[in-house]
Amino acid sequence: MVKKESTRQAFTARLIAACESAGIVGHGRNKQVARALQQLGCKISTPGVWKWFNAQSIPDDNNLLALSRLLGVRVEWLQYGMEKPAASLSLDSLNAQRNVFRIESLDIGQKSASGLHTRDEFVETIHAIEYGVDEARVLFNGRPAENIRLIAINSDSMVETFAPRDQLFVDISVKIFDGDGIYIFTLDNQVYLKRLQLQHKKIAVISDNKRYETWYLNREDVDSMQVVAKVILSQARHYQILG
Repeated sequence: MVKKESTRQAFTARLIAACESAGIVGHGRNKQVARALQQLGCKISTPGVWKWFNAQSIPDDNNLLALSRLLGVRVEWLQYGMEKPAASLSLDSLNAQRNVFRIESLDIGQKSASGLHTRDEFVETIHAIEYGVDEARVLFNGRPAENIRLIAINSDSMVETFAPRDQLFVDISVKIFDGDGIYIFTLDNQVYLKRLQLQHKKIAVISDNKRYETWYLNREDVDSMQVVAKVILSQARHYQILG
């Protein structure tokens, strides 16, 4: 029993190391891996992947083979720790092989990645979207897919710019205020989607819906604020039902 437990723990350690090397990290990792494996033809659920990351189980041979392909490591190393892992294969590299540019959803759900309540600001309506590589290069100005996430707004606070249910494309590599723009950020255990604008020594927090008042961040607030992402693009959600 102890040996089986130690075997599962050793596998989990290798799995986590391989994921980190491939850039698959943070909240939503279980779902990200499950979806990628499903695209490779595997029958695996997000709870099933969770068990792998928590030393509850080890994948069967088919899933191990697909997992090793996804992470760019030798299956012998992943399963038994034999030999050194090969150079990792990032999700961008995997997508390049399929000639697609795949954008995953920003996994906020009921709470943010840091466990903060989102105040019903967002809703997950689309799990992922794929573009042709050439189109995406122009659309996202050369940003890599691993830096971009997709989330739908579920609030009227930015209604002059975004309508409720519109899709937002955000750059998660932006972790600080880097100039005027629309950001997702956390402050005092809350998550916000607001326009931030530098005004002399303060930053104005603006809701494009004029029914909401503008408020301001002082230096102390800015120091405690954590930027989750910066909005780079939006897509209106408008359906025309025919027939």
